[in-house]
Amino acid sequence: MSGDHFTPDEALQEIGRVGRRVRHSSRGPGRAYLFVGLATMVYWPAIFLGGHPLPLIAGLGWVVVTIALCVYWARLRVHDRLMKRINGPVSAAYVVTMMLPFVVGVWLRPDRPAAGWTAAFVALSVLAGLPMVYGGLRVMRNR
Repeated sequence: MSGDHFTPDEALQEIGRVGRRVRHSSRGPGRAYLFVGLATMVYWPAIFLGGHPLPLIAGLGWVVVTIALCVYWARLRVHDRLMKRINGPVSAAYVVTMMLPFVVGVWLRPDRPAAGWTAAFVALSVLAGLPMVYGGLRVMRNR
């Protein structure tokens, strides 16, 4: 291509190349969404149902993941339109669904949970991670 002077075909090729590059940049955030969603599904049961060192390990792991994701998000430079469009609703849904296992685990959990209660809590934990998994799959599928 010759600097600032593009033929119409070259301009279309350049537009396509830039579009692919922008879509490619959303892969990382899509993977991050998936990772956080799946980690959430494991985190809450480990915190409230796990025996002694598991809650401590899960809590420390969550701090490390949070710091790593904050640094990662701060370093991102390009997002595609879909990423910008779904980030707000997915984040809001995630905050709301994350409150459910927290409230249930802190205030409603019995000292010795029965199998039914444990299954319900695990289901709430899976529900808490679903918004991020959905967002990750949606972004990854859009490539």
